[in-house]
Amino acid sequence: MSDFNTETERTMSLAEKAEEILARRADSLARESAEEEVTDRISLLLFRIGEEWYAVRVSEVREIFQEYRMTSVPCVPDYIQGVVNVRGEILSITDPAKLMKLGFIELEGEVRPPAIVIIKGDVATALVVDEIGDIAEVASEDIEPPVSIIDRAQAEFISGSVHVGEAMVGLINTERMLEPVVTGGRS
Repeated sequence: MSDFNTETERTMSLAEKAEEILARRADSLARESAEEEVTDRISLLLFRIGEEWYAVRVSEVREIFQEYRMTSVPCVPDYIQGVVNVRGEILSITDPAKLMKLGFIELEGEVRPPAIVIIKGDVATALVVDEIGDIAEVASEDIEPPVSIIDRAQAEFISGSVHVGEAMVGLINTERMLEPVVTGGRS
């Protein structure tokens, strides 16, 4: 009879230990899930220039438009394509491809390329791009330093890089992109 009691105690203690282990594991999983939710996330607007994908923080985007009438302005740097009137506000049209020495975006023809109005403080410009992509949510810790193989002319306008799906996306340094607009082309 004493062997039976000893065996029952051992079985109960194994069952209790298993239950305790499972409870700790459940608690650990719950904490991991809560930590994942707390992670800072950043919304990025993806866009294409040539064959490459770039992004700006959604918080730095005021609007996107495609139908606009641009007026050319003489004696401005070649990356300023002209100006546009957006509900009474005159905005410069900036070609980031020319600014970053990636070529240029074709503005001639019936269909205008999309323009993304970026803003930092009280400075704004409309960046013309080849294509607007999706909005991607990324963890702030997933943003890496800019890829070291990019050209120096591009590197100063890229603040980081991040994988979105299978693509490596360059994160535009909005402050640096707006600097030539503020200084009138004097860097």
